[in-house]
Amino acid sequence: MQLAIESFKPIDPVDRVSKNIYDETALWANSKYLLDKIPDQGKELQPGLKWGSAYQLYTPAFWKLHYLLNDNLKRENEHRISSNIIEEIIVCILGGYGIPSEMGLLAFNRLKDRELIMPNISFEAINDALSQPFLLDNGKEVKYRFYNQKARFVQQFLSKEDILDIPDHNDLELRKWLLHVNGIGPKTASWITRNWLQSERVAILDVHLLRAGVITGFFKQDFNIEKQYYELEQQFLNFCNCLEVKPSNMDAIIWSYMKKNNKLAINILSSIT
Repeated sequence: MQLAIESFKPIDPVDRVSKNIYDETALWANSKYLLDKIPDQGKELQPGLKWGSAYQLYTPAFWKLHYLLNDNLKRENEHRISSNIIEEIIVCILGGYGIPSEMGLLAFNRLKDRELIMPNISFEAINDALSQPFLLDNGKEVKYRFYNQKARFVQQFLSKEDILDIPDHNDLELRKWLLHVNGIGPKTASWITRNWLQSERVAILDVHLLRAGVITGFFKQDFNIEKQYYELEQQFLNFCNCLEVKPSNMDAIIWSYMKKNNKLAINILSSIT
């Protein structure tokens, strides 16, 4: 078979750009500018904790660089998931320990689509909706874990007499109120508060942030999250203050990175414990 001569024509530089091959010079120049803003790796960020290299995983410098690169976290109310405080509380109740964030959102959307988020809704209606399998984008059916327990928590919350008096304009008052809702502990209360009010005075101490804290060095290995939540929270807030970053955004950045690299984090932890 004879091939046309045009088949061997060199690709024009303009065509390269049109085929999603981009000049990254500006990106690297920006990274260089950001790296220049990070102190020397041998300098102490906190007593006993050095900045480290931005090129090394999980150092304070590494997190600072990721923070500087995340321009998308500069919008107001960036972390809100829903349109009102009642829905925000429910979507966070449906997430949490043992439930992937994606499943929590699927459960929430089902309740919303079926118009079950309303005062004095029955437990049976919520339980029935959550107990039915969910169809994922890949065609696989999965079940929502703890549906009976979560249905009870949601139903009890929607039946609260003071549900219309939620103090949603003050972060610490909001968290205090949330701690009186069945099924909500310090972590979930802080999650809702951070999301709704972009609070810089709370921290969502889930497994991902705790692992990062131990690896990076702003948490010690031997802690009891049940007894030391607020102590650990203050340690994280102090870490962010030294980094000169917003805790609400730093929390989100660390969570996202650690979630995507979960196995790597576990392997590193096993080597230092």
